[in-house]
Amino acid sequence: MRSDDGYVLSVEGLSDMVKDKQQGYVRSFGGVEGLTSAVGSSSRNGIMTSEVEERKRRYGVNYIELPELKGYCALMWEGCEDNTIRALIFCAAVSLVLVAAEDASHRLEASIEGLAIFLTVFVVLNLQATIEYTKAKEFRRQQLELESDQHFTVIRDGGESKSISPKEIVVGDVVRVRVGDIVAADGILLEAADIKMDESALTGEPVLVSKFADDSRDCFVLSGTSVMTGEGKLLAVAVGANSVQGRILTAVVNQHDDDAAAAAAADSTTTSNNNNNNNNLTAKLDKLAMDIGKAGLKVSVLAFFIMVAVFFSQPKKNVEGRPAVRIFGRIMNSVLVSVTILVVAVPEGLPLAVALSLAITMGKLMKDNNRVKHMDACETMGSATTICSDKTGTLTQNKMTVVRICTGDEIFEPSDDDHRVAKNRELLVECAVLNSSPQSKVSFDGTTWKYQGNATECALLKMATQLGADVEKTRAEHKVGSLDWGVKTFPFSSERKKMSWVVRRKGEQQRYRLYCKGAPSHVLTDKDQISCESAIAEFQKSAMRTLALAYRDFDDDETEDNFEESDLTLIAVVGIEDPLRPTVTKAIQQCNAAGVDVRMCTGDALATAIAISLQCGILRPSDVGKPNFAMTGAEFDEKVHVLDEEKPKIMRRHFDGSKVGEMLAYPFKKTEDGKIIDQEAFDAVWPRLRVLARCQPEDKLALVKGMRRSRVFENKQYCADLEAVDGIKIFPDHQVVAVTGDGTNDAPALKAANVGFAMGIVGTDVAKQACDIILLDDNFASTVAAVKWGRNVFDSISKFCQFQLTVNIAAIFVACLGSALYNTSPLGAVQMLWVNVIMDSLASVALASEPPTDALLARQPYGKKRPMITRIMWHNMLGQATYQLAVVCVLLFSKPFVLQTFGVRHLNDSNDADNTFVRIIYGLDGGALRDQEELIEKGTVHFTIVFNTFVLMQLFNEFNSRKLQTVPRLRSSLDEWIVFSGINKNPLFIAVVGSTFVLQYVLVQYTGLFFKVRPLEPHQWGLCILFGLGSLPVQFLINAVICFSSSSSAAAASSSSREPSSRRYDPLITSSSSSSS
Repeated sequence: MRSDDGYVLSVEGLSDMVKDKQQGYVRSFGGVEGLTSAVGSSSRNGIMTSEVEERKRRYGVNYIELPELKGYCALMWEGCEDNTIRALIFCAAVSLVLVAAEDASHRLEASIEGLAIFLTVFVVLNLQATIEYTKAKEFRRQQLELESDQHFTVIRDGGESKSISPKEIVVGDVVRVRVGDIVAADGILLEAADIKMDESALTGEPVLVSKFADDSRDCFVLSGTSVMTGEGKLLAVAVGANSVQGRILTAVVNQHDDDAAAAAAADSTTTSNNNNNNNNLTAKLDKLAMDIGKAGLKVSVLAFFIMVAVFFSQPKKNVEGRPAVRIFGRIMNSVLVSVTILVVAVPEGLPLAVALSLAITMGKLMKDNNRVKHMDACETMGSATTICSDKTGTLTQNKMTVVRICTGDEIFEPSDDDHRVAKNRELLVECAVLNSSPQSKVSFDGTTWKYQGNATECALLKMATQLGADVEKTRAEHKVGSLDWGVKTFPFSSERKKMSWVVRRKGEQQRYRLYCKGAPSHVLTDKDQISCESAIAEFQKSAMRTLALAYRDFDDDETEDNFEESDLTLIAVVGIEDPLRPTVTKAIQQCNAAGVDVRMCTGDALATAIAISLQCGILRPSDVGKPNFAMTGAEFDEKVHVLDEEKPKIMRRHFDGSKVGEMLAYPFKKTEDGKIIDQEAFDAVWPRLRVLARCQPEDKLALVKGMRRSRVFENKQYCADLEAVDGIKIFPDHQVVAVTGDGTNDAPALKAANVGFAMGIVGTDVAKQACDIILLDDNFASTVAAVKWGRNVFDSISKFCQFQLTVNIAAIFVACLGSALYNTSPLGAVQMLWVNVIMDSLASVALASEPPTDALLARQPYGKKRPMITRIMWHNMLGQATYQLAVVCVLLFSKPFVLQTFGVRHLNDSNDADNTFVRIIYGLDGGALRDQEELIEKGTVHFTIVFNTFVLMQLFNEFNSRKLQTVPRLRSSLDEWIVFSGINKNPLFIAVVGSTFVLQYVLVQYTGLFFKVRPLEPHQWGLCILFGLGSLPVQFLINAVICFSSSSSAAAASSSSREPSSRRYDPLITSSSSSSS
């Protein structure tokens, strides 16, 4: 179809119309209504469902195929880019090349090590690729789940409203949009009530853009943009790859850059919050890994030079009469051992442990109704010191019911039988039914009321039904305007605290009535407020939300442009009850015990907020009436922001010391980031603040920003006064703030917080995109589960670090000791790689899967200054490593012990004498050394016992690593001494340890030359296991030493007057009974 002006009605034409905002295109087809008809739709009735498939074929589908995930082989190839892996491959390749210089009878044995290293590298690469591929698939699955959670209301089949997935939107659909929606298709507005769009996702400009249902003004709505105010209906004209957002994504995908495509897709569906988390765990782990890597590099270089020096210190044995290729081969063997030491030293399993722990936590949190969008948020939540929570639906059940009605002189319950209802019945019903969103509906199945849409509106609709009204019939009787049943709407906003609809009066087509509902202070006249003052106070003290209902009639000669929300006549003030969730009080008690303060930020009146906070335990009865414990957003605004007294006064929200209202007052100083916070004044308020009522989103944002910037913990005298006077303890580090939010305007606070929680049921799309975690049940108790799992992440990583570093310390010392005394490591390169595999990979699976316990909520959060490795962990690591080294040294150097206990020939069992350095170090002559060299090449029972005992000591130390002891828990709980306690709750740990033992048995008994081992007898296995079990009583002894040394450590810490240091967060000296703010 072509218009008279040359515009073509086609897929490309409609797409270009929106992209270029071609108003002439719309006018050429007869305006908005004409274009709607041209695409075969109707602004009132929409399209027919039967047309959907045809429209998909003609205009395209409303989604873009995501780029394919990287293949398994590609991920393995990426793993080869690691420098240590490349070094191992190079050394193994050289080792195989040098096999050609060996005697024919020795070539098979000589090639075993190179082949074994290749096989081990292959296993490691496969393991890494499997984990990366699984993780990528999990992220893709979560992305698709987030998309599937979105729903839009469209009008189809003759005017029927239907909820569909964004993917099902087609050209011609009439789509309802409201505050918080992220538009899923390009369109033109058919109806608009004060719509303003945030187009910064596409343009980068943060300015809100007004939209109108008028072809002479900007009526174009772009996909991917957010509805910040108002509501209306739009005609979808471009979908999927033909939309503005779709064109951008398609261009990225066509570049065959999967990473960029994934990033672009993420940008279109989620708002990044990485700049806010400042992930403490990641930073600590990066530093730890870097320090370990540097130390490992130094040790491996030292070991190489020691082996080379020892080799060339024996010229008769190693140099004279030997071909150069054999000498070069021995040097390359030293390089291989050194690289292997480096591989063992570098904790490759650390990223794996982190990824596994976070992945397991994300899955478990999903079961606890927490959908994690940003993986780092799991651990960050474990460090939370404050949760700023909404009230409605989070602390309460969001099952609102009108329980009281005040008409000025009378208070009664809603009932159709009450004669006091009669005189106001029609006004009550029409204000409740007509002054509401079309999406709000109620139904009653004889036993249970079911709400759909806004809970407050549903409570009013339930009241109307109880008064005998038929909601749908009432709406249908007034369905004569262009905007559903009205002619104009004034949408609700947190600033206005009210909303209104203008409808035509029944039977009077030229007369209009405005129905308004909202906060009494924003709706009622002064006279009405006085008459209802006592009723409002009574409702609020009973923890009810108060809502004023009012109306105004307009004369015949008034036009739609003259409709105003002023001079309203009171219908009634209703008291709405929203009971607390049963789990909230216990959850808040758990938070208090865990050192996490809960602050309530609500739009309700101060009296209502105080009543609710007393019920759930946020506010103590002794705190009521004290300054700064509970206040309104306006009072908070005045106290913490800087006034600009050089400018003239303006009308704004103001608190004059006794009341809140629109008054003349000096403006606040502002920057590009908003109002300037007086940090000193802020620090005088926030430690006590527990309730912030009549809170606007910008108040919540200021609270979050101010707390994150605060360094009040450094003022020790102020903190001491707070504890002495008000019983408040300040956490001795920066505040880590979590925030809950559901509205579009909550998005800045959700992004500014360390962790943002959006409501999954009542939350807007904008809030869900800005958050880190979505609360699927909108329940505050779910945030407590996030705290517990978050702390478990940090502890799981700490357990693995403790275990891994014990292995590193012991393995490196054994390798260096053997290099100096045997000119090779007692643990061969392949054996050390096996130790690295089982200790890095399998142990990370076992320890990362440890479930959380309630004990995690009985301690304080870890601060940012807490080191990754605490003093108590150093005790455990050095104690276990000392035991392991002692055992290995006995097995290596005590001839009588090895001979009498294990019944095997000691490697250095020789009575020959030699006057060289060889004799001094080895006690062997040249011939015996050559025998020793060949024995080592083929594997000896002696070195097999050393290897097997070493591995089993690590295996049993995994049980010790399940516990991160603290002195208070060691003194108060027997469970901390018993490393097997709770192991039945982690079957994965048992399975991994059992599998590791089986693999070790098979390796020792059956691999032979491949791992340079010899089969062991049953009694030899028993002795190896006995040495491994020795790790358990050693840990018992270490715990006793920790308890004994704690008194002096605590005394030293308490006597120190220096600034807070990392020792303050050391579990060795921190009491679990302290509380924080």
